[in-house]
Amino acid sequence: MAAAHRSINFLVIFILSLFSLALAQDENQFIYHGFSETKLDLDGIAKIHSNGLLQLTNTSELKIGHAFYPFPFKFNISSPQSLSFSTTFVFGIVSKTLNFGGNGMSFFILPSKNMREAVAGPYLGLFNLSNNGLPTNHILAVELDTVQSSEVKDINGNHVGVDVNSLQSNESAAATYFSNKEGKNIGLQLAGGDPIQIWIDYNGADKFLNVTLAPLGIPKPNRPLLSTPIDLSKILLDSMYVGLSASTGTRVSDQYILGWSFNRSGQAQNLDISKLPQSPSPPKNGSNKVLDRATVVSLIATVVVLITIGAAVYIVRKKKYEEVNEDWEKEYGPHRISYKNLYKATKGFKDKELIGQGGFGKVYRGALPPSNLQIAVKRVTHDSVGGMRQFVAEIVLMRRLRHRNLLLKTGKATTSTDVFAFGAFMLEVACGRRPMAMEPGEKDLVDWVTDFLKRGAIIDASDPRLEGIYVEKEMELVLKLGLYCSDSNPETRPSMKQVIQYLDGGTMLPNTPPGSIVIGEFTTRNEPPDNVVSFHSLVGSSSYTTTTNDSNLTVGR
Repeated sequence: MAAAHRSINFLVIFILSLFSLALAQDENQFIYHGFSETKLDLDGIAKIHSNGLLQLTNTSELKIGHAFYPFPFKFNISSPQSLSFSTTFVFGIVSKTLNFGGNGMSFFILPSKNMREAVAGPYLGLFNLSNNGLPTNHILAVELDTVQSSEVKDINGNHVGVDVNSLQSNESAAATYFSNKEGKNIGLQLAGGDPIQIWIDYNGADKFLNVTLAPLGIPKPNRPLLSTPIDLSKILLDSMYVGLSASTGTRVSDQYILGWSFNRSGQAQNLDISKLPQSPSPPKNGSNKVLDRATVVSLIATVVVLITIGAAVYIVRKKKYEEVNEDWEKEYGPHRISYKNLYKATKGFKDKELIGQGGFGKVYRGALPPSNLQIAVKRVTHDSVGGMRQFVAEIVLMRRLRHRNLLLKTGKATTSTDVFAFGAFMLEVACGRRPMAMEPGEKDLVDWVTDFLKRGAIIDASDPRLEGIYVEKEMELVLKLGLYCSDSNPETRPSMKQVIQYLDGGTMLPNTPPGSIVIGEFTTRNEPPDNVVSFHSLVGSSSYTTTTNDSNLTVGR
């Protein structure tokens, strides 16, 4: 009899222990596969459908929906290392128009279920304008935001953020998940309508909050989307409620929860996908022709921005290649190579293509498309009004010259003329002077350099702006070779092949008697030959080349 009594007592104690254990488990965790039989506290427009689907918001503007677990959880904030929790839920955001949901949802932990002062729109039904950011809120939230709100400094319109007492996230990231199979992050569209699972885990010992996403049916990724250092013992109170919230603004969407699991002191139980209610089908491309007001405004703004950018690019490109007709072209007529071709030929007038510089412009080497013809282009600065007149005078004079080296049988340039022009070019670059005399009593460049040669001081003819920073033998070679190419007798000038040999140092330059180098006499004729000249000008500066039927000559500075 006594033994039987002891057995009954033991059974009662065992049953009571199991009951106490069950109560303890219920106080620390829950799991819901659908919400038909639950007693969640709902407010706003949140409701539970007959199939167990929890709907937080619908397609009404500026609305809020909350779902609270009805009882508070005891968080041991006095022992931060034991302050841990884990939760996972499956959500779906279905909008009228594809990828335009609003305004997102969140998981939260807060000290009270009284949310009467919370507002919709970007505040997600958690805060309002006056309390957003206050440390007395004691709120932790993980937001799934589908609208970029500049007032809270959102990174984009499709992100996950960790919020502490404010909607300005401590840390946020674009919505992606790590594929264990492919070993890389893959993008997720939160408002795409397809169900997505989220895991939120906090370890009090490490003081890290991890947030992980994945499409429904894919195992939890090995890498979290966010891993944020945070000490919840300084944020939470001993008694806190957990829940889910969502809101709409001028953008609207149906926001659903399919299942939810939470554990205050350990790992949340895994959700069984087969037990979850069916989520609404996401919209298909082109299936919704009617756009909401915010979407229309957004699309219009996007189109306006794109048109503005396109117009700006067009104007800049047009300005870049814009042609300007000079006043003197009215008299002589425009004969041009397009600035666009000259720009490309000189690689955009890059400094590395610079081969000379004078008082009113710079000279660049170039290759003229499509024949790849080698040219030199002078870019004349419009600010130098006197320089422009001098340059035009050079051009006009060259058009009317009759030189005995032609500058008589055909009136066309010869290879000797090319050598003569190259010699003038070398002297121009080395001396920093114009090749032609422009003022009364001024000597032409060849005569001027010849005087230095006769005095035995040809090196003194070099450009004083160089300040002597050159190899004297090389400068002397350039000056003498320039005179040699400018010999008044075309037959005594070197060929271009010989010029290259002299410059390369393969052949010694002959000692040309100074008296044999003079500038030939020029006479002008009333009408210029038909085979010259082409000019080009541009906005801010001008570029010129001269051409003939048989050869291409470059005008120096």
